[in-house]
Amino acid sequence: MIPAIVFEAKDKEKRFLCDGPDCGDWSDERLDVSIEDITDALVIVKKDKSMPDDSDVEDFYRFLGKLKFGPDALDIKKYYKPVHIALTEEQYKVIEDRRNDW
Repeated sequence: MIPAIVFEAKDKEKRFLCDGPDCGDWSDERLDVSIEDITDALVIVKKDKSMPDDSDVEDFYRFLGKLKFGPDALDIKKYYKPVHIALTEEQYKVIEDRRNDW
C-alpha cells in the first residue's frame, strides 16, 4: 500500500476533492468523487512512496497560491480536510499515468 493524502469534504461523508473538472463526478455540485473513484481525487503522494505529512499539505497550499488559475487554497481549506489514505499499487499507477499524460 502507498500512503497518500486526499481532501475529504467537510460537509459530505466519503466525498473527496476531484483532480479537476475532467475527473469530477458531475452529479455532485462541487464535482467531489467517491472513495470508489479515488483515482479521480486530488492526491498528494510522494515519488518515493513515503508517508506525506502536514508540511506536504502546506507546500501544496503555497503552490496553489502561486498559480494564476485553478483552485484556491482558502476554498479548499474551507470545504475540505486533508486525510491520510492508502492507495493500492494499481490505484497509484492510474494516478501516475494520468499525471504523466498531462
